[in-house]
Order: sequence, then structure tokens, then C-alpha cells
Amino acid sequence: MAKKIYISPSNQEANLYATGGANEKEQCHKIAKACYNYLKSKGFSVKCTYNDDMYERVRESNAFNADIHLAIHTNATVKHNVTGGTQILLYSLTGERKKVGQAVLDRLGPFTPGSSAEKLIEKPSFYEVNSATGITIYCECEFHDTKEGSDFIIKNTTQIGELIAKGICDYYGVSVEEESKTPDSDVLYTIQVGAFKSKTNAENYLKKVKEAGFDAFIIEKK
Repeated sequence: MAKKIYISPSNQEANLYATGGANEKEQCHKIAKACYNYLKSKGFSVKCTYNDDMYERVRESNAFNADIHLAIHTNATVKHNVTGGTQILLYSLTGERKKVGQAVLDRLGPFTPGSSAEKLIEKPSFYEVNSATGITIYCECEFHDTKEGSDFIIKNTTQIGELIAKGICDYYGVSVEEESKTPDSDVLYTIQVGAFKSKTNAENYLKKVKEAGFDAFIIEKK
């Protein structure tokens, strides 16, 4: 049975970004959409409701019997003095919670520009963290109150969403490797120009082909 992921994007439109006239709700909805699409493409059962009522989203997640409740947010500080980084908030830093949180952090952390605040954080007091029956990953993707962080999030919502999804894939052992394509220079195309029951006729035709400047040979099939 496919694992169930419930995605709960931020509803905080009053949290304004440092640049671009953007806000947290707007950008997190974009991130959630990219995450949803990627997880669906990998066979997960995914539900994402863009509902402003956090309590209703938790009720939906629990009714869905989600294995993971994924809350998507972007971060800020009162003094706007943090240079940034991804933070993953969890009920506890133990067992499967830590494993899945670390898997997401390992994917998203190296991509986001900040690093000073990058870590897993134990946060059992947050409602979504303590009330969802599935493992809650409360993902603070980057700090939006710095110019660098704000510009980064706005330009990279798709990549952020997909990296969160890849972290979940890593946790469940789902491959995210793309199929490699063979360069055209390494591909050989063969053309068959004739088939003869008489070997003499085949040899005569081969002679004409070579005289025309083409490389050719006879393959004998029984």
C-alpha cells in the first residue's frame, strides 16, 4: 500500500518577504504544489488542502491516516539577524522522527544559501507537531526576512518542493535517480538494404554497394 503524505502549507500571508512583495503563504503554496507533484510521480498517496484553518488541516491529515504530516513554512527572526538555513522541527529528535527529518534536511540543507541556523529542532509545543497522528515534519525552508533568503525562495520554489519530496523518498527507500540518456554520439544505427536466398546474388549486391562508396557486409541467417 502506498505511503500517505499530507501536505500542509503555511497560511501566514501577513509574514512579508524582504524582497519581491511576496509573503509566506504565497510562496509556501508554490513549494507545496511542487512537492505534491513530485511525490505523486513516485507513487505516494498525497493530499494537500490549501485551507487557512490549521486545525482543520490537522483533522484532515488524521482522517486521511497520513504516515507523514508535512508542514511547509519559511522562517524569520524578530531581529532579522540570522544568516539563514533550513530548519526541520520535530516532536522529538529520536527514532523514525529523527530519521525522516534528517533525510529531508540532508536534501534541502545543502541547497539553501544560509547555514548558521541549519539543524533539526525539537519542538513538541507546536500544534501541528503534537496533534497530527502521522510523523510531523515541520519544514522551515529558509529565512525570508533577509534579502538573500527572500530572493532565493522566490526563485526556487519548485526545486525546494522537489528536494523536500526527495528527502521523503530517501527515507522510504524510493529511488529518485533519473534515467540516463545515451548521447547520440554513442548510438549506432544499422540499415538493412536487402535480403537474398542466393549467396551469389547477395555478393553481387554487396559489390555494387561498396562501389558506391558505402561500407557493408553480409550477415548469414539460418
